[in-house]
Amino acid sequence: MHWAVRQDFDRRAGARVAWGVGLSAVAAGLLLWLGYLLLAPYTVASSPSRDLECESPLAYGRSHTSPSLCAGERDWPELVGILALSVPTAVAGAALVVSGTSRRRTSAHVFAILEMQASEERVRGKK
Repeated sequence: MHWAVRQDFDRRAGARVAWGVGLSAVAAGLLLWLGYLLLAPYTVASSPSRDLECESPLAYGRSHTSPSLCAGERDWPELVGILALSVPTAVAGAALVVSGTSRRRTSAHVFAILEMQASEERVRGKK
């Protein structure tokens, strides 16, 4: 009886950990994308026949301060939005991993105590 309950409990805890790892991977992907957008140079089509080369928004510690085609291509609100989307995803992923792992450990502890109590009762019954 206990074994089936423990397997079900561990399965649900494992699903929590898997969801947490998945959410953490999504958050890491968003942060990598943000890093790429902040650090990589890019080109903007300024006219049909010519492209304008632009530095990354964080090149040499400065940002696009004057309104230009480069500044309009990678706006700060968009970049901050990516960051704002990644933070709750990372927090939720970490919470699910911690929750699932602690559920597994608690389950193992409780069932070890139950097994020890059953073992003690068998020893007492033999005397």
